[in-house]
Amino acid sequence: MTISNTSTRSTAAQVFNDGARDSITFGVAFIFLYISIGVLSATQSLSLTQTLATTLLIFSTPLQFLLIQSHNDGWILLPIILALNARFVLMSATLAPYIRNTSTSKTMASLILITPSIFTGCVTRFKRKADHPFTYMIGLGLPIFGVSIICTYIGFIAGAALTSPVIYAAMTLLLPLQFTALAGKHWPHYSEVSSYWLGFIGAPLLVYLFKDYSLLCTPFVIGGLIVLIENNCKKRREVAP
Repeated sequence: MTISNTSTRSTAAQVFNDGARDSITFGVAFIFLYISIGVLSATQSLSLTQTLATTLLIFSTPLQFLLIQSHNDGWILLPIILALNARFVLMSATLAPYIRNTSTSKTMASLILITPSIFTGCVTRFKRKADHPFTYMIGLGLPIFGVSIICTYIGFIAGAALTSPVIYAAMTLLLPLQFTALAGKHWPHYSEVSSYWLGFIGAPLLVYLFKDYSLLCTPFVIGGLIVLIENNCKKRREVAP
């Protein structure tokens, strides 16, 4: 009995380490994104406490950029906030079958970690291995969350010193690399990989259509298109003899 408990603890520790290792792939872009959030907050005259609160309590890059840039708009932002947060309902529903045996208190405490990148990492892992899913999610999410907080602080303290072409050039280089790595994690699930290249092609075009709301609208358009394509393919397979 003692040997079994030791083995279980060892397995959970290994899964946690797997998540922490995968956080390197999924979390590289967070360094530059959250440095940028810190810099932007400083230029918008937010306090350090307000800046850190956006990462500690929200931890959603598009929503943080929106709130920091438009924090004086008040209630006008509410519909946009609700629309942006709607994706978390879908992500949580997808993860629920895997972590349903986790206590409610642990689940509630970990909700801040559910971001698109962490969600992608979890779903990719769970399709292959479903052992200790909650432990893996914590191992993947905590390092990314911690680095994001630190980078928010660094960006705010450094302020204008980091508003240089070097930072933007690094983001231009690393963000495509990260999304390429994320797409690779989905292989050979063609529909999921297709969402990345559709976004790559469609995002520059949809910017002209949606302008300031492109970050909000583009994912819904691409996601809806993927669902339509998948449904049509399923119908054709069902009709085919």
